[in-house]
Amino acid sequence: MKFVQIHIVAIASFCCVGAFSQNKVPVKHGLHFYEAMAQRDAAYEHSFQMVNTQDELDYWLDQQNFERHLGTADFTSYLIYMKGKKEAYFDHLQNCVATCAHSELYFKKAGEYLSSSDFDSLLESQMGEMVHNIPKRKRN
Repeated sequence: MKFVQIHIVAIASFCCVGAFSQNKVPVKHGLHFYEAMAQRDAAYEHSFQMVNTQDELDYWLDQQNFERHLGTADFTSYLIYMKGKKEAYFDHLQNCVATCAHSELYFKKAGEYLSSSDFDSLLESQMGEMVHNIPKRKRN
């Protein structure tokens, strides 16, 4: 009986030490992790249909907080993540059709991920093919 109790105590102590050390040591993921995460997040954002505007605003606020935190914690990973998001948005918007039904807020966020010239050229080339809920910029 003592043998069983000793093993239980030993196992419990190793689990506690493992859990404690996991909380103290920050996990550093590889750069491919953040690139894949950006692709996955963008795919979700391309396909989601929010029930109401408040849910969508909450999602984008959470996403902005994540990106800001990542940028302050690990700037290199942040750059990789944002590059992946830019590529995913660029690829999606090149092939986006009227059935995508993106919201105005989605296009606003897409404009933040893409550079201004990328976003403007995509919008101009597809104005006849897609229904946009954003006003066209005035040209001087």
